[in-house]
Amino acid sequence: MLNTRSDNSSERGHRLIKLCNDRLADAVDLQLQCKHAFWNTTALEMKQLFDQANKSVGVYADRIAERVVEIGGVANSTERVVPTWSHLLCASDALCRNHASTLASTLGSFAELTRQAIDASNEFSDFASADMFSEIADGVDKWHRTLVAV
Repeated sequence: MLNTRSDNSSERGHRLIKLCNDRLADAVDLQLQCKHAFWNTTALEMKQLFDQANKSVGVYADRIAERVVEIGGVANSTERVVPTWSHLLCASDALCRNHASTLASTLGSFAELTRQAIDASNEFSDFASADMFSEIADGVDKWHRTLVAV
C-alpha cells in the first residue's frame, strides 16, 4: 500500500528553508541596491551612508544564510537575484539620482517582508528564526528612518 500521508516535519523544514532563502535573496538584492547607490553617488557623505547601509545588510544576509544551513538547508540566493531584483520594491526610477529615496523605499519593502517572516517563523514554532528576523527588522527600520530623513 502506498503511503500518501505527508511528513509534516519534513514539509515544515522545507517551508522554513524556503522562507529563509527567499529573505536571503531579498537581502542580497538589497545589498546590490546599496552598492548601486554607492557607485552612482558623488557626494562623500552620501557615499559613506550607502556604504554603511551596505555593510549592515551584508551582516543580515550572512545571518540569514547561516540560519538556512543551521536548519538543514543550502543557502541559495542566486537563482532569483541574478535575473531580476527580487520581491523588493524597486522603483521604476532606480536609475535616477535620488538614490536615498529609492533605497529608503526598498528598505521599507524589505522590512515588511522581514516582519512577515517573523510571523511565519512563529507559526512554524521556529523561534530562533523569528528572533533573528526581529533583530534584522529593527536594524532595517533604523536604516529606513535614516534614509527617509535625508
